Amino acid sequence: MLKTQQFKDLVDNVQNTKTDKELHWLSTSIITPEFPQIIEALHICSNLLLYNSPQHPDAKNRIERGPTIKLPVSSNKSEVLKGIVVRDGAYLTHLTVTLKEPHFNKVINRLNLKKPMLLPQIITSKKCIDQAIATIEELSSIADDCSIINHDKLIKSFKLLLNYIQTAKNSLQLPTDPNLVFPVNITPINSFEPELIPTITVDAYISQAEICLDLKSLHKVTEKPWGEIESSTGKSYIDKIRDEMKLPGKNSSSSSSPLSVQDIEKRLNEMTGSDQLQHTQEQQIGSSQAQVQPQATLFSSVMSHLSLRPRHDPLDYITKCITYNNMVVMVNKKIEVSSPDPVLVSAFTKLDSIEYLISSFLNNLDCLLDSI
Repeated sequence: MLKTQQFKDLVDNVQNTKTDKELHWLSTSIITPEFPQIIEALHICSNLLLYNSPQHPDAKNRIERGPTIKLPVSSNKSEVLKGIVVRDGAYLTHLTVTLKEPHFNKVINRLNLKKPMLLPQIITSKKCIDQAIATIEELSSIADDCSIINHDKLIKSFKLLLNYIQTAKNSLQLPTDPNLVFPVNITPINSFEPELIPTITVDAYISQAEICLDLKSLHKVTEKPWGEIESSTGKSYIDKIRDEMKLPGKNSSSSSSPLSVQDIEKRLNEMTGSDQLQHTQEQQIGSSQAQVQPQATLFSSVMSHLSLRPRHDPLDYITKCITYNNMVVMVNKKIEVSSPDPVLVSAFTKLDSIEYLISSFLNNLDCLLDSI
């Protein structure tokens, strides 16, 4: 038995020694030599994002930051929106657009940015690039000792590096943070001239390396109880109804899947226990109070006490209303425009190439270590 164990230990030792040599070769011959070029490319990306130039500004060497990026924006064909947007680093410094759309023209025909508007996605991307550079510098020392004992730390560091690169790239691809866009983002009304009214929203963000503007004209819902908001929670009456709808219905097996329009109608009928939600505005809700079952939910009990006719069907309120800036609103009109930013496109393309290279390194390491 002892001889068998000794033989097994000997085989393991030979395999580990072979893998150590392969790891060392992969690191010193393939991976590590690429680090300086990757770091240089990341520095270029960082400079492009903040300084509009591949070089860091240096007054001593007479290196200045790049010129601002001036981009035209207009809606396709109809040209209901047309104007100019200027980006300088992480800020929109200038924005002037004219509007030719009835829903907006009631309150605004022209929009001018009064003070710079931050683009947080650029800051996020820049921070991740800096973290990626620091991780590569740390990897340089780890890669010099590619032993089996150290391989877990090596793989962990490469996965961390890949995550930083992917986050930096994704920040220029989509506004993944809900706080950047409607309805979570609240448009500062004093950032524009003329000042925006609360029912006009302007979101500026980056998507697919393009500068995007998203304007919405909103209708404030005042009908009770649909427009009511609970001060302690900030939730609207409709939010509560939706939360209640997430609970399994009588014939529902899961509350996690999204509800279709048919599901919503069925759930409404289940919640009210009557036919009082048929699509007719002539129905008098108060006359059906006697039909409400004792186990009626929050929704049905409030519906039964309504004395005013709703402007919309209950289904319309539930599917179309949004809680925004302590209001319940419906979107009357939406205008989306975008313009490719050549500097952001350049940074995005470089990050995409770096992501591919780091992924290849990680795949090679995984394949090698899987053979242990």
